[in-house]
Amino acid sequence: MEKASVVERTSQYYREVRAETRKVVWPDLRRTGLYTLSVLIMVGILTLLIYLADLLFGALLSHV
Repeated sequence: MEKASVVERTSQYYREVRAETRKVVWPDLRRTGLYTLSVLIMVGILTLLIYLADLLFGALLSHV
C-alpha cells in the first residue's frame, strides 16, 4: 500500500475542513451582538471585582 503524497494529503485535509465548516450553524447578527454584550458586561464585572480586591489588599498591607 502506497502512502499518499504530501500534496494529496494536504488537498484532502482542506476538502474535509471545508466540508465540516459548511456544517457549522453560524449565529445571526442579533445573537452575536447579545453574546458580545454579555462578554463585555462580564469583563466589566470581573474588572471591578479585581480592582476592589486590589484596593482592599493594598489598604490592609499598608497598615502592616
